[in-house]
Amino acid sequence: MRLLARLSLPLLFIACSHAGNRIDELLLQGEYQQAAQEAEASLAAASDQASRWQARRDLARSWLRQDRYQEAGPLLQSLLYGPDAIPSDTLLYADVMDAWFEFLRDNSRYQEAETAGNAALAMHKKLLGEQHLLVAESLNNLALLHQYRGNYREAIRLHEQALNMRQALAGQLSRETADSLHNLGTLYSRQNNWPKARDYLQQAIDIKKQILPANHPSMLVSKARLGGALSNDKQYPAAITLLEEVLAAEQAVPKRNPVHQAIVLRELGDAHHSLRHVEKAEQYYQQALAQFAATVGKTAYPYAVTLNNLGLLYKMNGKPEEGKRMLADAALLFDSFR
Repeated sequence: MRLLARLSLPLLFIACSHAGNRIDELLLQGEYQQAAQEAEASLAAASDQASRWQARRDLARSWLRQDRYQEAGPLLQSLLYGPDAIPSDTLLYADVMDAWFEFLRDNSRYQEAETAGNAALAMHKKLLGEQHLLVAESLNNLALLHQYRGNYREAIRLHEQALNMRQALAGQLSRETADSLHNLGTLYSRQNNWPKARDYLQQAIDIKKQILPANHPSMLVSKARLGGALSNDKQYPAAITLLEEVLAAEQAVPKRNPVHQAIVLRELGDAHHSLRHVEKAEQYYQQALAQFAATVGKTAYPYAVTLNNLGLLYKMNGKPEEGKRMLADAALLFDSFR
């Protein structure tokens, strides 16, 4: 009887993992606050342990999308390692491990993130087989991690593997395929391969235009990345126009994605910096720094990049001592990420 109970757990949590479709839909639509509210209501109404686990998982995922890391991190950790942790041979556990990976990655804890990402991938393959959209999601997550760490060859291999699986399982006109195309575009941007970056990002945008609202967070992220690619390819007026469009849409819902707003502000600072619009560049950099400090903190990678860019602006435009200090502080942060 004990053996039967153990074998049935993964099947139980396959059913459990699909009970949260309402929350999944809200997250896909970018309605992060509403998703969190509904997850909290589900948690309050839960009458059994499985329902409580799922509601807590959904709440943590909603908080992650709002960049509420101080709340999401401890909740995810308790679900995986606390006294009432989810059983480790279930899909729900694997799903929470993927969310824990995302938390670690976004907080620059890359070595821990790699361990969590590989664990989630192995669990998904064991429970679902080699070809499944959740396997593709885990491959995509690991690809992003390698991308962040500069391991581009491995990142490309994993991204292409995820893309092929998503195209085969979800179809070309799908959110999953669009996300993989977006991620490949971002990767090629990091390699300064602007033609490939623009091509992949435009493909992602073209798909998202057919399946998502115009101001959906995912659409805005792809447009912002394309704006960044245009800026780095010295197409500054086109870049600024696109980035300002994205920023206006982001600021219309100010609490929806504050970290992405900060990224767009930094991209606008970079474009104006390149055009030697010093005052505008300084304004955008300072706004981005303040927003990063309030969300991911002053020891996170995005903050370090923005501090570095503002330091360069100051060093070259009449504030050399302040610029040197900022560059030195940024260099210390970069060293801590290696």
